[in-house]
Amino acid sequence: MEEIGATIGPASEFLTLTEPGDKVTVVQHFFRADVLDMDLNRRSGPELDDPDIGDFSPVRVALDASAVRALELHPPELADYLREQAENWGA
Repeated sequence: MEEIGATIGPASEFLTLTEPGDKVTVVQHFFRADVLDMDLNRRSGPELDDPDIGDFSPVRVALDASAVRALELHPPELADYLREQAENWGA
């Protein structure tokens, strides 16, 4: 998890989205894992050196439906799935 300098627990795939196109079919795989630790000093990548492309600071979000609903998640299928599952995962 170089983007947040993290060590994670076991990952499990929870959603796969397939978007057929004329020339290319795009398949997106989404995984869930617990963040065991995070050291922002271990992050790497060119996006961190260019402030013009945004802020890449981690944001902690409560794992409940109202907090997830407040996020602007994309694609919509991911947002819908996470809202439905948030209550169970937070238990």
